[in-house]
Amino acid sequence: MVILGINQVSGLLTGQHDGAAALIKDGKLIATAEEERFNRVRHAKGFPTLAVAYCLKEAGLGVKDIDVIAIGYNPTRFLRHGFFFLSLKSVVIYVASIFIYRMKLAEFARGCPRARIMYVDHHLAHAASAYRCATFGDANVITVDGAGEIECAALHEGTNGKLRRLGEIPIARWFDTGPWRSIGKAYSRLTMVLGLGVQGEGKTMGLASYGTPRFDFSTILDVRSFRDWTIDRRNITKLYGQYARKDEKAPLTQDHKDLAASLQGALERTFINLGKDAYGRTGLRNFALAGGCALNCNANSQLLEQDFCDHIFVQPASHDGGIALGAALEAMHLVGDGDFIPFVHAYWGPGYTNEQIEKVLMNAKVPYRRSSDIVSDTADLVVKGKIVGWFQGRMELGPRALGNRSILADPAIKGINDRVNEDIKHREVWRPFAPSVTREAAPTFFEGMEKAKESPFMLQTFYVRDEFRSVLPAITHVDGSSRIQTVSEEQNPRYYELLKALEKRTGRAIVLNTSFNDAGEPIVCSPQDALRCYYATGFDALAIGDYLLEK
Repeated sequence: MVILGINQVSGLLTGQHDGAAALIKDGKLIATAEEERFNRVRHAKGFPTLAVAYCLKEAGLGVKDIDVIAIGYNPTRFLRHGFFFLSLKSVVIYVASIFIYRMKLAEFARGCPRARIMYVDHHLAHAASAYRCATFGDANVITVDGAGEIECAALHEGTNGKLRRLGEIPIARWFDTGPWRSIGKAYSRLTMVLGLGVQGEGKTMGLASYGTPRFDFSTILDVRSFRDWTIDRRNITKLYGQYARKDEKAPLTQDHKDLAASLQGALERTFINLGKDAYGRTGLRNFALAGGCALNCNANSQLLEQDFCDHIFVQPASHDGGIALGAALEAMHLVGDGDFIPFVHAYWGPGYTNEQIEKVLMNAKVPYRRSSDIVSDTADLVVKGKIVGWFQGRMELGPRALGNRSILADPAIKGINDRVNEDIKHREVWRPFAPSVTREAAPTFFEGMEKAKESPFMLQTFYVRDEFRSVLPAITHVDGSSRIQTVSEEQNPRYYELLKALEKRTGRAIVLNTSFNDAGEPIVCSPQDALRCYYATGFDALAIGDYLLEK
């Protein structure tokens, strides 16, 4: 059975973004990737033509081989639930969107004569992407984002391979004139007030560490359970609109930092209270999380710290880029091909052979050499204070670089984080960086690993132990926190080998790791992408396959 999962057929539908595709064959995941990596447009909208083509190529299949097309959005659910809170203009746009949605899908499906189409509700797709990839069995499955068809959060009980919905938080009440009741959109609204840009929620999370939560968000975001909540993003403008930062170059004041801290605190309480509600209903102590808000590492970690939580699993593409995967996984369950595909790693994108890489290098007429030991050579460069692009293996899924499309540097060098921000990433100097560390070495440097055990997808926050905060300044945030990735040999053999090589040289199996891209562009996918970014920014070296370039 060949199942193709798709997110994003029409960019008009509720502002959908992060087009993606996933392909499962006979109960095994073959490939999944976001459209943005191929068309180089961040958070790409529209039909994921290139991502679909990649998945089929990786599987060695054509469109005629597809048995099921699983769509991670149900275009009629909104209408069936009667949420006519929109203006007449919005209703017309929505109906037109459904028409375009059907037309786009019909155009693609014409080439798939035996495929049947399955529509998977948005939050069910999110839930499946977490529950069916988790490395444990039964779990509370909590999904939190900006909006699905009619809700911004949902609770599913995952038991015996089945997902049963227990609760949800709708994006509007009957008397509303718009979808104001959204957890994710409240976070986004304040992000815009702070002048941190569209899709800048990660900046808000980082900025929050510089502030004190002194502003009242009780009428903006106060979630006590799935049944009891107060959410109204309009009140951000009503109460705090005077703090709007209209010029992104304007300085960030302490008020801005305190607003970010206040919002972050409200989101963390939301996660804790929803988790407590879930545990009270099911008695389950495992949690699987997805939805755009599950990319908030601090909120995830707050949930893990609670006494009713034993384990959490956060899907590496928790945002809508993981919807295609979730839709395919739920379809896999429904057709009887399996219930779970546990995620040991997240490397499901394109990979390139040395021959393919060298052809690109030769055509570009750039100086390079083939390394007899690329791991050793890269480790030597890092300890010398060089900033190295690391391009290896298959591309990772999700917005976090996990050691295959990464920028690497020595976290012990004071100020090297500023160099990466200013010379390569071209972003705010206060933005924090994350480290990669071997799983066995993580407890040496970070508090809280005893319970977590691992953090393979860089989606939890831990605190750097006091004795290492001055030793590792480039990955220690202002509040002492660090968003870490733990690496095992099973997960990524070459990257693990690099960390062990660094340990031999420095005594520390740890490296600063950030995504291989410039500001405003997606993470690099191909060797051509890597070369462009390397030469357009302030890298010192590039380790691409077994080849090494130096400036």
